[in-house]
Amino acid sequence: MDNRLSDWKLLIDQALDAALPSSDVHPELLHKAMRYSVFPGGKRIRPLLVLSAAIMVDRLRHGREVSIEPSMLPAVAIELIHSYSLVHDDLPSMDNDDFRRGLPTVHKAFGEAEAILVGDALLSLAFEVVSKEEACLLMGPETSVKIVHELASASGSLGMAGGQIMDISPIRPDIGVRHIEELSDRKTGALIKAAIRCGAIVAGASSRELEALTRFGELFGRAFQVRDDIFDLDEENPLTFPRILGAEEARLYGLKLSSSAVGVLKPYENEAKELLWLARKVLCFS
Repeated sequence: MDNRLSDWKLLIDQALDAALPSSDVHPELLHKAMRYSVFPGGKRIRPLLVLSAAIMVDRLRHGREVSIEPSMLPAVAIELIHSYSLVHDDLPSMDNDDFRRGLPTVHKAFGEAEAILVGDALLSLAFEVVSKEEACLLMGPETSVKIVHELASASGSLGMAGGQIMDISPIRPDIGVRHIEELSDRKTGALIKAAIRCGAIVAGASSRELEALTRFGELFGRAFQVRDDIFDLDEENPLTFPRILGAEEARLYGLKLSSSAVGVLKPYENEAKELLWLARKVLCFS
């Protein structure tokens, strides 16, 4: 399974490379900075979730795997949106980070104004990828519209952007775990859930299958944030699960979420092998 998903990751990188304008296309500086923000990438968890969800539904619908080409479009779009969010999250007016993945952040390497425009351009490109004529032909126009809606909802004020503003708002003395859960579900979970839903929608999931995958995405997204909070603990940030619950209680909570996510897909164990592998691999609290 490790080799299979590594192969998918290479295909995702190739698709991202094809989607992004070349750095020698005018305006060169913007395109160079966009590529800098996307490559080298991280683990590509979100696009892998798109492809894995689509493959699961393919097996349920057709009894076999079908081409991942249609689901690669929302996979690319999801990663472009994720990359944009990181560029803006690193800005001096947000988290003010100097490094990401061992390299200077985009605003450090290219300038603050340039970084803002990089984020704007990546977000716009994400919607272009899933709505252009070739995408409509490959996915079908109705599916293309559904994917655009999923991406817009996940990245807007009721999703990722809403979570971001919660993260930078003044801290209230009565903040508890429910507030952290809502922040997590919006800032991190919304895009993860959308990734899984997009893969399912492209593959033609039934309402029952989509409901199960949506719940899996919700649990996966929150558990992902709990794990991130534990393994990248920021002592200055009170808006984390370990700071509210304590380190051990946060670990137990994350483990419960991870187990629940796996349990949701238990009826689809044979078809959801990649999703279950990702859940067990990524959501590790040992």
